[in-house]
Amino acid sequence: MAQNRKKTAIRSKPLRPSRPKHTPAGLHRGHWISEQKMAQLQERLREAQETLDAIRSGEVDAVVVSGPKGNQIYSLTGADQPYRFYVEQMQEGAVTVTDQGLILYSNRRFADMVKMPLERVIGAKIQQHLTDVAWKTIAGVFSSRENVVKYQSRLQRGGEKPTPIHLSAGRLPIGGQNVMCLVVTDLTEQNEQEKLRLAKEVAEKANEAKDSFLAALSHELRTPLTPVLMAANALAQDPGLPEPARKELGMILRNIELEARLIDDLLDLTRVARGKLEFHVGPLDVHAVLQRALEICESDVGSKHLRVERRLQAKYSETQGDSVRIQQALWNLLRNAVKFTPDGGLITIRSQNPRPDWISISIQDTGVGFEPKQTVKMFQAFEQGGRGVTRQYGGLGLGLTISRSIVESHGGKITARSDGSGKGATFTLELPLRDDPSPIAAGRAPSKSESPPAAGARLQILLVEDHLDTRRSLEMLLRKQEHEVKTAGTAEEALALAGVYQFDLVISDIGLPDRSGLELMSQLRERFGLKGIGLSGYGMEEDIARSREAGFIRHLVKPIRFDRLKQIIAELEQLPD
Repeated sequence: MAQNRKKTAIRSKPLRPSRPKHTPAGLHRGHWISEQKMAQLQERLREAQETLDAIRSGEVDAVVVSGPKGNQIYSLTGADQPYRFYVEQMQEGAVTVTDQGLILYSNRRFADMVKMPLERVIGAKIQQHLTDVAWKTIAGVFSSRENVVKYQSRLQRGGEKPTPIHLSAGRLPIGGQNVMCLVVTDLTEQNEQEKLRLAKEVAEKANEAKDSFLAALSHELRTPLTPVLMAANALAQDPGLPEPARKELGMILRNIELEARLIDDLLDLTRVARGKLEFHVGPLDVHAVLQRALEICESDVGSKHLRVERRLQAKYSETQGDSVRIQQALWNLLRNAVKFTPDGGLITIRSQNPRPDWISISIQDTGVGFEPKQTVKMFQAFEQGGRGVTRQYGGLGLGLTISRSIVESHGGKITARSDGSGKGATFTLELPLRDDPSPIAAGRAPSKSESPPAAGARLQILLVEDHLDTRRSLEMLLRKQEHEVKTAGTAEEALALAGVYQFDLVISDIGLPDRSGLELMSQLRERFGLKGIGLSGYGMEEDIARSREAGFIRHLVKPIRFDRLKQIIAELEQLPD
C-alpha cells in the first residue's frame, strides 16, 4: 500500500476478524478462525506495519483515517519542507497532532523528552504523554477563536519522573484539516533557576530581617546601659569615695563594659557578613596592644586565681593596622582562654618572629580543650564546642568569628589546636609586619591621632532625650562641666525651646517618640543653624550615614561614654560655624 513514494494514500480502519456461524465441538467460540481468515488477518497486519514504517520514514504524502465522521485526510507533505531542518535543530520538542491525538510528525527532541525511539512516537497517541487536563486544554485550539493555546503541565517520560513543560499549540492551516503544531518546552532548568532565585530572595530577606532584629535588639539593650555607665563613671571620679565602694564600682563598670562589648559583637557579626568592618590604620606595636588587652582581663584573671606566663620573644613587633581592632582580636582570644580555664590554671602567652616580616602571638591554656574534629567549627558564629559548653560557660560564640575576620583583613590568620577534651587549647594569631600605612582590606584611610582637645568655654546646650534616666544623667554631667543645659523629651519640646533660647549645640537622641531625631536635626539646622551630636542605639553604617545627612556632626552609639562625649564637644567648639 505504501510502495509508491508520494503517490499512495493510506487507509486505516478497525480490524474485526469474522467468526463462523457455528463453532465446532471442543472449540471456544473466540478461539476459532479459518485458515483463510487467518491469512487475511496476517496480510492486513503486514500492511499496517508497512503503513507505520512509511509514515515514520516520511515516504507518504497523507494519511486517510476512517472514523464516525467519515474519512479524514491528513497531509504529511510538511515534513519534507525546508522548515523540517530548523524543527530538528530546535531545543524544544515539536509534534504535529490530529484532533484525535494521532502524532503525524515528531522531531527527535520530543522523542528524547518522552524517552522513546522516534519510530515509536510517530503514529502513536499524544495522550499517553500528557495529562487529561493538558490534552483537553490544548485540543481546545480546534474549537477556540484563538490561534494559539498555551498551558503548563507535566510530560510523562516512560515511567520516569514527569518533566515540567510548557505547551504551545497552534492550528496548522493545511487544507482545512484539524491538525495542530505543538511545541513542548522543558521547564526543568528554568524551574531550578527559579527555585534558586526564590531561595536567594528568601535568604536575603532573612538576612535583612536578622540585621534589622539585631539592630533593634542592640538599640533596646544599649539605651538603659547609658545612664548606668554615666552614673558609675561620675561616682568613680569622686575623690571622697571609700576604697571598698570604689572596688565595687569598678566591678560594676567592668560588667557594663562587658555587656556593651557583647552588644557590639552582635553588630560586628553583621558587619563581618557584609564585609564592612571599619578600620582606621596607623602605626602600632603588637606587644603594646597585647599589654592593653591583658589589662582589660586582669580582674577576671585575678578572680579565678589564674597564672599568666609571658614569653614575648619576638624582636620585631611594629606594624601598620587598626590598633583598636587588633586589641579586640587579642582580647577575644585572652577572654576565651580565661573563660575555659578552671580556677588555678595556667595561661601561657608567647610571641615570636617565624620570619622577620611576621609576628606570631600564641595563647595556650590548661582549660577544657576540644576534640580535634571540632577545630573546623571553632571560628563559626555561635559555635563554642556544643550546647553544653554554651550553657556552662555562657557567651554568644561570636568572639572568635569576629577575631578571625579582623586578622584576615590585616593579611594574617588565626589557628586553633587542642589534643582533646580536658587537655587545654592553643590559639595562635599571626600578622604580617607592614611598613605601608595604606588602607587594609575593607578598611579606611589612616585616622589622625586623637589627643583630647583642651576644655572649652561654657556652651548653651539643648539636650533632647526621651529616656528619663539617660536625660537626667547627661544633664548632671554636662552641668558639672559648667555648660548651660535645657532639656526636652520630644521633638516638639525641642523646637519650642530653640525658638525661645539661643543654643550653641544640640545633643539629641535619634529615636524620639513624636518624630525622628533626624528630622528634628534637619529643622534645627535650617531654622537656627545649630550643630548637633546624634545619640542612638543603632550603629550600622547606614545609620551613621543617615545621621550625617540630617546634619549631625557626630554620631555616638549607646551606651555613651561621657569622656568621649566631652572630647567631641571640645572638638566641635573648634569647628567653623
